[in-house]
Amino acid sequence: MKKNFKHNAVIGLLSLMPIGAYAAPIDLSSWTPLTLNFPGGQGAGSWVLEPGNTAVKQVINADPSFFLNNQNTASYSVDGSWEVTTRSDDDYMGFVFGYQNSSNFYLFDWKQGTQGYVGRTATEGMTIKEFHGATGDGLADLSLEEFWENSANFGDMEILATNHTGNGWNDNVLYNFHLDFNLIPGEIHIVVKQGLTELWNVTVNDTTFSAGQFGFYNNSQQAVRYAGFEITPVPEPETYAMLLAGLGLLGFMARRRKVMAG
Repeated sequence: MKKNFKHNAVIGLLSLMPIGAYAAPIDLSSWTPLTLNFPGGQGAGSWVLEPGNTAVKQVINADPSFFLNNQNTASYSVDGSWEVTTRSDDDYMGFVFGYQNSSNFYLFDWKQGTQGYVGRTATEGMTIKEFHGATGDGLADLSLEEFWENSANFGDMEILATNHTGNGWNDNVLYNFHLDFNLIPGEIHIVVKQGLTELWNVTVNDTTFSAGQFGFYNNSQQAVRYAGFEITPVPEPETYAMLLAGLGLLGFMARRRKVMAG
């Protein structure tokens, strides 16, 4: 009976952990699309959910477009897969994290081929960027040039890390990625893989955003499919403290019951 009491109490304490602390495929039906549709650009994206709501495809060759989870979380890990399901075009796919608003966020983007556009050059490969607009309105603060450039700081965009060694994504190939955001304060860790082959494993230290939403992203690229995503929030230190305090209380109660029984 003593063991059952302790076990049930521990389960009760664990139930205080944040919902979603145990990874499971995400239902994307509550996520929100957003396109920064700039004048003279290519128009708004169209995010189409697949049956079951655990996969979504952005089907339009659009301006910078996001699909956001609407959860402002301080620390989280994300796993998932994405691929371009067409042989048309060679532009950007990726994801956004630490998202505050449409002009303040971190961005991982991946360009298939080197290409000039709007007076800037996008180099083939992967880039981690930080955007920091003054007003919080991406259409007012940012520009197509800032999203296209991936080799030099430009406007309100800063380059944090690059992997431009001829490793653009391939058509109709499934890629997996892992993101740790702020598990260690100020640290971003990203791993991109094709099957068992690791394409990039990078850690960046930046403290601009210590929380924010996660979302999918593409720019000027249609038929990008995102599927099988899992997000694992990391409990706040106060939650761990609560759990430890609870376990300490359990130990005290167990000892007290033993003394009383003796």
